[in-house]
Amino acid sequence: MKLIVFGATGKTGIEIVKQGLANQHQVTAFVRTPSKMSLEHDSLRLVEGDVLDLTAVKHAIQGHEVVICSLGTSDLGKTMVRSAGTANIIKAMQEAQIKRLIVISAMGVGESWSTLSFVNKLFFATLLRNTRMDHEEQEKRVKQSDLDWTIVRPSGLSDTPRTGVYEVGENIHAKTSKIARADVADLVIKDLHNNTLIRKCVTITN
Repeated sequence: MKLIVFGATGKTGIEIVKQGLANQHQVTAFVRTPSKMSLEHDSLRLVEGDVLDLTAVKHAIQGHEVVICSLGTSDLGKTMVRSAGTANIIKAMQEAQIKRLIVISAMGVGESWSTLSFVNKLFFATLLRNTRMDHEEQEKRVKQSDLDWTIVRPSGLSDTPRTGVYEVGENIHAKTSKIARADVADLVIKDLHNNTLIRKCVTITN
């Protein structure tokens, strides 16, 4: 399968790329800074560009079967990187007639807000307020599209190894509020084959 990953050099994105390659997919990594890509593989292609540049996104997306969006930023100030970047991805997919889109969002966004603890709600409402607003707008644009989309909402991300053991569901509560990025990637790659999560927003947690 031919995949393109946006946000491919982020901690979650790199896990998706790694596991996509391990499962014998052809993977394109769309990156702003190619030097940040630590992986080398015969089935990996790097495309340099800015997700906020619609022309660059349209060019990169041609010929792919699945688009995976793992956009993010360490900037806690006002940002529209996720929502504006995803809007460009959606436009490019529609023009190229590519239907399958998987987006990495966050637990606490949309309907999953009610599943957060009081402490986590306070955290999202203060320190991560701008991040949450960007994710909310991102999800809104995805849901309004005519694509075969899936929104994956991880609980607190960690850099621990993949376990393959986790809970997935719509608006489920987190037991530990932790999930390995490698397990998020595991879910994404598995659903490329299963296609059981189309037009669903699911939380993944331990």
